[in-house]
Amino acid sequence: MAIPRVRDVMKEVPVTVRDDEPLISVIRIMNERNIGSIIITDEEGRVIGVFTERDLLRLVASNIDISTLTVGDVMTKDVIVIEQDASLIKAVHIMAKHGIRHLPIVDEDGKIVGIISIRDTAIILARLLVDMGMGRLGATEEEVSMIKDIINIDEGR
Repeated sequence: MAIPRVRDVMKEVPVTVRDDEPLISVIRIMNERNIGSIIITDEEGRVIGVFTERDLLRLVASNIDISTLTVGDVMTKDVIVIEQDASLIKAVHIMAKHGIRHLPIVDEDGKIVGIISIRDTAIILARLLVDMGMGRLGATEEEVSMIKDIINIDEGR
């Protein structure tokens, strides 16, 4: 089995907002959709920022009044992205190297087309292990069972 490309495992276009969206509204969207990050785009759909649960924690810990802020006031502006034709290995490398849990995926024009999370990559890698025959790799029966359980949990979502 070939290493998957990012386009093969990404979630479709994630929730996006503009930078003038009130921060409180963005937090509500994240809560309602049960998502850990939200992508901020310009008028053409290009990624200009990201706001994550970690960003919210930093704000709360800093005791900042968020009631008058827009997401553009507090978003991370130097967003790391990956091209949709890149390999899953490259995505995992970028996420590990930069300590990020969500990686926006862009097309050749830099427009957002999807997102991949560290959870998504763990599940895909678990499936690859099963396809490779974990027993041949020295996995115990318990480890094989745990990996299969991860896959079953994901399929039940």
